[in-house]
Amino acid sequence: MPDPTPIEVVLPGASNAISSHDHPVLESGNLSFPQGKYFIQFEREKGGDGFRVIHRLQGVPLIERLIESRKAQYACIVSSPRSAYREVHGSFESQQAVSCDAFEFGEPPLFTPAVLCVRDSEIELNSARDGVHEIWNGRRVPFRVGSRIALGNVIQLEASITHLLSLHADEAQRQGGFAIDIESEPFGFRANLHPKLHHLARYGAGPFRDHLMVHIVTACLARLQRDYSGGDGEDGDSSWESHRHLQGLANHLRDQGLPNWADDEFQPEQVATALYPLKIPADGAASEPEDGA
Repeated sequence: MPDPTPIEVVLPGASNAISSHDHPVLESGNLSFPQGKYFIQFEREKGGDGFRVIHRLQGVPLIERLIESRKAQYACIVSSPRSAYREVHGSFESQQAVSCDAFEFGEPPLFTPAVLCVRDSEIELNSARDGVHEIWNGRRVPFRVGSRIALGNVIQLEASITHLLSLHADEAQRQGGFAIDIESEPFGFRANLHPKLHHLARYGAGPFRDHLMVHIVTACLARLQRDYSGGDGEDGDSSWESHRHLQGLANHLRDQGLPNWADDEFQPEQVATALYPLKIPADGAASEPEDGA
């Protein structure tokens, strides 16, 4: 996978504002570090739900020293407003692996890069040594556990079916069965599965689990085609385009060269298997049936 162009998330601006924090912070609009910059590279790992975050600091010797002394560490905060999910992944290395389960969310998760204090300390600041604004020069300031000393821009993944899908155990379903409901505000798919099937979808692996997920994705796309291909959505909205997540999903399909549910040529099973191709056994086919079978 080629490295993406680094994103410069903090730039010195025309504002001379110094935030009200009780310690200097590297963040957009805050000139506590006049020469400070925070670069981020964000990459999806091949397969699975893993990501790699590469942090690079410039012009902030104080923050770099705090990381080197293990009083601070790089972090990536993964969150989902819809599910109230929030988890902080920390690392003392600038290249950080972050894993998350898309099925926890029901919406594209948010990733916020940061540098956080992990040990209490108190430092008398020196502008020349620490790279801080002169207003901090000579001041003795506290750095408390959990406080942010650098904050990058929030990164949101583009919408995909799996990021809009939540899986739920449902005793009302027959064994081996499932049903798809659509939730709104924000838009999402709810898959209600028989408990054993739910356990397989959440924690299983292998071809059967992969094929199950293709069935679920196909059913989600079929619901979109049935209820959201016209001018009025199931929930009374004037158009599916009023849903931010559906706009993102349509853009995702377009980027993959695929039609969306409002297009005449849309076929749910064809789009589902284009996004998540069925895995064929290594020998290319199942065993031949016996004569007379």
